[in-house]
Amino acid sequence: MNNIDPVLLVTVLIFAFVLLIVLLVILRRIFVNVGAREIAIKERRYMGRRMPPGRVVATEGEVGIQAEVLKPGLHLIKFPFERVVRKVPLIEIGADELGIVEAVDGEPMLPGRIFALDRAQNAHNNFQDPIAFIKQGGVKGIQLRTLPPGLWPIHPYLFRVSVGKTTVIPQGKVGIVTAADGAPLDPGRLLGKAIKDHLSYQNAELFVSSGGQRGPQVDILTPGTYRILTQSAPLEGGTEGKPGLFTIRLFDATVIDENQIGLVEALDGAPLNPGDYVAESIPGHDNFQDGHEFIDSKGQRGPQKDILLPGTYYINPLLFKVILETAKEVKPGEVAVIVSNTGKDPSDEVRREMAAKVRARMEREEKEQAAQSAAHLTPVDAEEIKTELMTGDPADRRLDEGAHEAYVVPEGYRGIQETVVGPGRYYVNTLAITPIVIPTTNQTVEWTSGEVVNTFNPFEVISKDGFTMQLEVRVVFRVKPEDAPFMVAKIGGIDRLIQNVMHPLIDSIFRNQASESSAMAYLQNRHEEQERVSPTVSVAGPAAGHFSGSGCGGTPELSPFVPKQYRCRVVCR
Repeated sequence: MNNIDPVLLVTVLIFAFVLLIVLLVILRRIFVNVGAREIAIKERRYMGRRMPPGRVVATEGEVGIQAEVLKPGLHLIKFPFERVVRKVPLIEIGADELGIVEAVDGEPMLPGRIFALDRAQNAHNNFQDPIAFIKQGGVKGIQLRTLPPGLWPIHPYLFRVSVGKTTVIPQGKVGIVTAADGAPLDPGRLLGKAIKDHLSYQNAELFVSSGGQRGPQVDILTPGTYRILTQSAPLEGGTEGKPGLFTIRLFDATVIDENQIGLVEALDGAPLNPGDYVAESIPGHDNFQDGHEFIDSKGQRGPQKDILLPGTYYINPLLFKVILETAKEVKPGEVAVIVSNTGKDPSDEVRREMAAKVRARMEREEKEQAAQSAAHLTPVDAEEIKTELMTGDPADRRLDEGAHEAYVVPEGYRGIQETVVGPGRYYVNTLAITPIVIPTTNQTVEWTSGEVVNTFNPFEVISKDGFTMQLEVRVVFRVKPEDAPFMVAKIGGIDRLIQNVMHPLIDSIFRNQASESSAMAYLQNRHEEQERVSPTVSVAGPAAGHFSGSGCGGTPELSPFVPKQYRCRVVCR
């Protein structure tokens, strides 16, 4: 031991230490330890072929960045031919997120496409096997397949991952989806056709591969949470996001309050039948909430026969337009005449049957009124009134001749319905039918100078001896429920009945009556004149306008231009 040269010993120790250091460095290059939450990327530096042009990662041991990644654990690499370029953390996708993957290498995308279908059929196991992705025909670009929540060892040189948030549709809202990629819309269509089994657009790959169309979609999203390929943000941060296949817009659900109805107009579908105003009813669309079923069942665009009753509905506003209307109420003492815009057109036979029914009804009512008025009205007067009325109304003349065109029709035909609707509250589709409310209680019309509803100015009539008198008149009338449809068909409504029928009718009756008497006689016998005019109105009303009534005259007033001696004589008597 005493013969050992100290200088030699120091030299040996230094050499051994250097050799140990070199050995440790080589071992660190050969053995790579990858942590539990990271992966390592290898690069081959020597002794290999060149990668094909355009290739980003090597799949067959070529020189360059290797497609194979080192996952957590201890690995032996071929140093010095290979080396670890970098270690990167695993991609973490949260519970309320989804990962959108963009491949920077692979087969070229089909012309016209924006997003890449997975030709490898997930042989890459959610992009964890880059070699399988390349060899099985993976396509370059933004992928339709997404990453669910979890930790993922994704190759950062082959794939760029951005994170998108789950789509949440709150209560009371409906999600309208627009697709940025897919087949073109069918000619004449506004919305993309429905695709089966796409799981509310969560399977984007199936949507595109099954023929999903770009543009607004017919299917909607109801309240809930969905993992849909929408716009995403890069993991590294920054403001530049990546576009998604789908864009979601929120609209309010359709709410029909109490005492309201929803009238529906379809904006897409088959064309209406020629001559129709309202589309045919289609079963199975679940109150227009299933647009797919509506379109597939050949639902027609335009006003719909079906209505929405009070409630909340999740309806596609791009497919259906909902118009809110109040429920219709028929009060006691009223009936509603229904004018139907739907149904079959009445045939000539139906028109003849209705004309015969109208003719029989009018003849029966005229006989009844004539019998009741026989004590006050001579048959000659009644016939003169009827002849005058029939001469002035071509429709009535055609009716008597048997050629009347019946606008009142039985149930199931288009036109004025023969059956009226009684008092109550009704949910009525006013696009399909028009209710006309007709009062059936006694109504009063006055010709007076007072401020009263339904009034006209007093009549100015000329007596037989040429003097002008002002007459205040009151007429009480009513429309029977069974006569209401015929009155509407002939005249239109109560206001028109008063203005266009009753006013000229009463005016004519009183003018004729006054012209038969002198002014003094008319003033002295006004009670008898009133009793004579009432049955005249009773006979004329049913023939002229399908109403029954009676009239009474007030006190006549002589014009101030009547000579004073004559006025005094009249007053004295």
